[in-house]
Amino acid sequence: MLRVQCAEVRFRLLGCGQFLLTLIGAGVLASAAFADVVEPATLAVADFEFKDTSGEVRDQTAEHQARLKAFGVTLQDALSDNKKIDLVALPCQAEQCTIKDPGLVDLSKQAKTARAKYLLIGQMHKMSTLVGWVKFAVLDLNNNKAVCDRYLTYRGDTDEAWRRAAEFTVRDIEKHCIP
Repeated sequence: MLRVQCAEVRFRLLGCGQFLLTLIGAGVLASAAFADVVEPATLAVADFEFKDTSGEVRDQTAEHQARLKAFGVTLQDALSDNKKIDLVALPCQAEQCTIKDPGLVDLSKQAKTARAKYLLIGQMHKMSTLVGWVKFAVLDLNNNKAVCDRYLTYRGDTDEAWRRAAEFTVRDIEKHCIP
């Protein structure tokens, strides 16, 4: 009789031990899963400016405005797909919304009001038919300094070349500029 009771006690303790180990294991897995959860960086994206110093005779203003707009759309869409980035809209986006107009100080204020921690500003520069530059910076609005300041080149002055430049710019921002 005593042996039967001891066996029951051992069986119950063994069952409790396995249950306890299961709980501990679940806790370890849950803490590991939550450790990877990082709050996304809030980023406001200003419109990029365009500068043409190529000296080409033909007026390409309308084409470049369309390409610049498409560049911005590609940039916004690709950045919004990144789980580490939470894009916030700037109030000026219905109008001119660049570092020249309304200016960097106003853009920074608008980005802070929109609760952004970072502000992306930039410019496309067409040097020639073959060579273009994308100059951009991601600014930390809390510290008032650049997190990164990059200068990329691209080849060609076509819709495809500008699209690829936008995609490369996004990859560079994701790799080098967002903590």
